[in-house]
Amino acid sequence: VNLNNARAAVKSTQAEIEKTNQLLAAAKSAWTAAGKSLEDFGKKCDAIGKGLTTAGRALTTTVTTPVLALGATAIKASLDFESSFTSVRKTVDATEAEFDALASATKTMSTQVAASTTEINETMAIAGQLGIQNDYLVDFTRTMIDLGNSTNIVAEDAASTLAKFANITSMDQAQFGNLGATLVDLGNNFATTEADIMNMSLRLAAAGDQVGLSEAQILGF
Repeated sequence: VNLNNARAAVKSTQAEIEKTNQLLAAAKSAWTAAGKSLEDFGKKCDAIGKGLTTAGRALTTTVTTPVLALGATAIKASLDFESSFTSVRKTVDATEAEFDALASATKTMSTQVAASTTEINETMAIAGQLGIQNDYLVDFTRTMIDLGNSTNIVAEDAASTLAKFANITSMDQAQFGNLGATLVDLGNNFATTEADIMNMSLRLAAAGDQVGLSEAQILGF
């Protein structure tokens, strides 16, 4: 909205400038060609000055003020992001280049899913704490956020529970998308919720793994 208002103000200002140029051209022509009196020329200059004053006020109201407000909002958002991303830095062992890539992925993800960068960073931090490999952090986080948006599971809870499930069963971390899809499918086809299935699967994980059940068989059971 601020950007649209600013664009409108710029167009208005351009119109004022064009009008001013026309008045200047007319004044110059009248002065050199027809020899109008200084009084008439003064009136035209006064009109030009008033036009510039009006344009200046419009710029202050619809451009300067919104731009300053937008800047303040951007600074706050940046500070909030850095604050929440600190959690990722604490739990993930990565290089600065990898942290930059993770931060960029978080920002991009926040434009694709119904979750703030703070929520995404918190979920990623839990993943790092529970041993999700750096190569799979983004995919894991996206799966947990999607679960949180489409089921009764809270994203942070999903991250904690499913990471533990994967650790117990030594699951291939490339399969988290499949694991999330399986939970949703079970929740859609049986008289229970995804959260209950997830929690029961975690309780069965250790015993199931000991007797040789796969992740799919534990979830099926």
